[in-house]
Amino acid sequence: MKCLALLPLLLVLPLVAQDRHRPTYGLSVQFNAPLGDLKEDTDQSLGVGASVLAQWNLAQGHALRSRMDVNVFQVSRYEPSNSNYRESRSLSAVGFGVDYLYHLSGRPVGLYLTGGAGITRWDLTTTTSDKVGSSYASSYERNRNTTSLSLAAGLGWQFTRIIGLETRFIHSPYKTFDLGNPTSTTRTDVNRDGNFLQVAGTFRW
Repeated sequence: MKCLALLPLLLVLPLVAQDRHRPTYGLSVQFNAPLGDLKEDTDQSLGVGASVLAQWNLAQGHALRSRMDVNVFQVSRYEPSNSNYRESRSLSAVGFGVDYLYHLSGRPVGLYLTGGAGITRWDLTTTTSDKVGSSYASSYERNRNTTSLSLAAGLGWQFTRIIGLETRFIHSPYKTFDLGNPTSTTRTDVNRDGNFLQVAGTFRW
């Protein structure tokens, strides 16, 4: 709930610049390499995502950018050997945030540094199945949702007014189920770091 209280602030921040400069809009397409706990929970699977962006360019290379992100990670599957049991997990994240950008050239071109904060909702789905004959039948499904404060830092290069490339490290905690005993019907929540490295192609108009 504390994270949700920050949402009005994240939405209002870009309006500080609105009186002087009209925003440019854009989108990004990204690949996400999971790190730490997230890497373990996704079996090292690469994630993909997309973002909608609105950027306000200020004086001397400073800029503010609001964003809405959707990132999805591949399903992670656990199948004990010599067992008729299977468990799979899927993770997705929807976030809203604001980034600060600083272009070293003093203009919105070339190399820039960025840092940001936002709110992310993680959706985790865990499904267990039992083998019946030659196929699996779903026997149990449970969802776990987490809303948390996310932080990001990185750098990018604006090649033209339209096309850019950006790399960011993102920290966005979430909760998952303890899979230490996957055949148990009792699930204990475990805190996870939610770290991943994002490489994004950005497009503005």
